[in-house]
Order: sequence, then structure tokens, then C-alpha cells
Amino acid sequence: MILGIGIDLLDVRRMERELQREGGGLRDRVFTSGEIAYCQGKGCPAQHFAARFAAKEAVFKALAVEQREGRRWRDVEIETDTDGRPRAILHGAPKQRAEALGVEVILLTLSHTRELAAAYVFLESERVNATERRSTHEQRP
Repeated sequence: MILGIGIDLLDVRRMERELQREGGGLRDRVFTSGEIAYCQGKGCPAQHFAARFAAKEAVFKALAVEQREGRRWRDVEIETDTDGRPRAILHGAPKQRAEALGVEVILLTLSHTRELAAAYVFLESERVNATERRSTHEQRP
């Protein structure tokens, strides 16, 4: 059962500009050390930073966490598993929110070009019985 959906799109050039500012302000405020190491190890780091930023935004949208609620960017960590698939690891308030919603699975996909980075997130609960599945399918046009 889908509990939340989030999407975000980011201009890679905007991320490049932010990363070029002195002191690494945005980079160090938004990304964990693991995310920084992963992105900086790539040929075009800004594309990977942008995709991970979009993923964090998409997770917040899927969880319905408003910006005014004090998003802590590093509480959503984007890792790449051994198969190359991205996954979101939640900490702090986002983790508590996901638990309260009954989230059991976070599906995440990232995409980027030289110009744009995108992320889609689906929050799911596996606790759907056969009757609920059937009624959901029957309601589709």
C-alpha cells in the first residue's frame, strides 16, 4: 500500500554554483560525510550531489514534512547499495515520522543529465491483506 509519493527536480548548474562557494557551506550542511565522499569520487560531482539533494527533497515531500517544520537535511541519507541502487536511510525526526505513518519500504530512484537531476520516492507498507489488494485493483479504471 502506498503511503506517500515524492518527486523533485533540480538544475545541476545551481548545485555547481552552491558547491563552488567558499567554505563548502551547503555541502557540509546538507550532505553526510559518506554522501560527500561518494559524490566527490565521481567524474561530475555536481550531478550526483544534485540527485541526492533531489532525493532528500522527495523524501520530505513523501513524508509531508514542511520546510517550516525544520528539515534537517542530514537526517535523510542517500546511500548506494552493492547492486548500485540508491536507498534512503532515515534518522531523527524523518525516521520517527516514517514509523508513525507505518512506512516499511522506501523505494527511491534517481536520474541525472548534465542539466537536470531528478528523484522519485514511494513510501510503502507491506501490511496489505488480499481483500484490500483486490478492492484497490477493482477500483482502477
